[in-house]
Amino acid sequence: MKKRKAEVAIYISYAACVIMVISFFLYTCVNMKNNVFSERAGETFRKVAEYTSVKTADENAPLGVKSKYMMQFTDIARGGGSLVFYSIHQDVEVYIGNELVYDLRPSDENLFGKTPGNNWNTILLSKEDNRKKIEVILTPVYESSIGQEPEFYVGSRYLIWISIFKENFLPVLISALAIVFGVIFLVFTLINRNNPETDGSLAMMGIFSIMIGTWKMADISAMSLLFQFSIPLAAVPFLALMLVEVPFFLYVRCLFSRKNSIMWYLPCFFSVFVSVLSLGLQIFRIADLRETLWMNHVVMVLMIVVFFYMLLRERRKVGWNKQLRILVKCVLVCVLGLAVDITSYYMTKGSSMMIFGMAAFLVYIIVLGVRSLRENKRLVKMAVNAKKYERMAYHDQLTGVFNRTAYAEFIGRKGFSPEGCIVVMFDLNNLKKCNDTFGHEKGDRYIKYSARLIVKVFGDIGNCYRMGGDEFCVLLKGISVAECRKRIALLRKAADASNRRNPDEFPIQIASGYEEYDKTLDYDLGDTLRRADKMMYHEKFVMKQHTAS
Repeated sequence: MKKRKAEVAIYISYAACVIMVISFFLYTCVNMKNNVFSERAGETFRKVAEYTSVKTADENAPLGVKSKYMMQFTDIARGGGSLVFYSIHQDVEVYIGNELVYDLRPSDENLFGKTPGNNWNTILLSKEDNRKKIEVILTPVYESSIGQEPEFYVGSRYLIWISIFKENFLPVLISALAIVFGVIFLVFTLINRNNPETDGSLAMMGIFSIMIGTWKMADISAMSLLFQFSIPLAAVPFLALMLVEVPFFLYVRCLFSRKNSIMWYLPCFFSVFVSVLSLGLQIFRIADLRETLWMNHVVMVLMIVVFFYMLLRERRKVGWNKQLRILVKCVLVCVLGLAVDITSYYMTKGSSMMIFGMAAFLVYIIVLGVRSLRENKRLVKMAVNAKKYERMAYHDQLTGVFNRTAYAEFIGRKGFSPEGCIVVMFDLNNLKKCNDTFGHEKGDRYIKYSARLIVKVFGDIGNCYRMGGDEFCVLLKGISVAECRKRIALLRKAADASNRRNPDEFPIQIASGYEEYDKTLDYDLGDTLRRADKMMYHEKFVMKQHTAS
């Protein structure tokens, strides 16, 4: 039950984190802007190869340093042209001769953040600018931006922009595919939300796909040519990264048999904490999102460690099956691609395109996401066709729990092994007295309330069966005897609490007995059930003696 509460808590905290991230992004769109000054008006296109650069100290600069790039042109045509270059978290000044013709920096009205974002800067040139000294001054606002060397292009700005879009076509396509797949997964989950066979993990895969596609899409330099909101656009990759980790991990856990282990939730809570902390540091101007990116990388490493730890546990429990092999291969591809991207990020100070991780995640999304989608479609189809008949054949009509037929079918399945099974038997004390004194309607309520309590306490670790009349059975597998005793104690407390809340109802009193399969004592699970039954009747006798006294 604590694990279920942990799952609900992570969903709630992640939803709150999503709201904070979206609110932050919308605020930046409305209130964050750059001041851009340009006074020049522009058909050839080439990469500038000849220029000189120098780093100079400047005590007025945010980091005390600037980079200057000097160049001259002699081939500017009569119709003019453009000087185009990409700046990453750098203030920009451009002088032609001694005239300041272009200035880019964050507006003084911005409440927080010191970056102008990532920008394709376009300086219009005229024929009169031939042989004039052109000086580009880049002032980094982050340590990681120091020493970043831009590539300069001169000529027709439209041809330059087309070249930029062509160069970015592949990462744009991969990112768009991830978003499309994510939308498909979410729409499928939404359409089938009322079907109990629909796996909620597919929604997590959908959110993950959309977030990682958005992250990589916004990180592509060509996007700054399409959108004028360069500061919010520069923040999108960091905001999306905050929201990509939790759904990724929640999806992965659903592929494991121990999906409710608390180990799955700890990294998720840590991810939400880091996301909120990063936003707080940004809002209060202590550190910008780019400067706290290393914390998200720590979260990624933690999730990888927990994943492989749970993988080893899963392999010991269920063996090296096909699903695990596919999962491991996909995750290893993602880890490799992500490692290449992170290494490239730190080596190039954030200027590389980082396409390997996105390509790896797209493989992950297609292989596992489509596999989950097909499995969900199969389950939904089976549920539509068989739900009514299965309900009638294998469920008790009064309580809704499995019946004796379902119990016999389960333990009679091919490949079923009684090893590690615990049989827990329950009997409702004084049901006959309830029926004789208050009528069968009251007795039926006694049975239903008792069944609900048993399912509430044992439903997350085993199947509950009504064996007939006032007898119930819970079959546990892979659960320790100590945990079984703990749940029985919780059942007693739940019954007492129910009696206090409903003093007008017939008091619930449930006798129980349990035994673990022992091949030295039991020929089959039927012998184990009989031993548990014997223990239960002994407790029933003790409870009646205690009540009588």
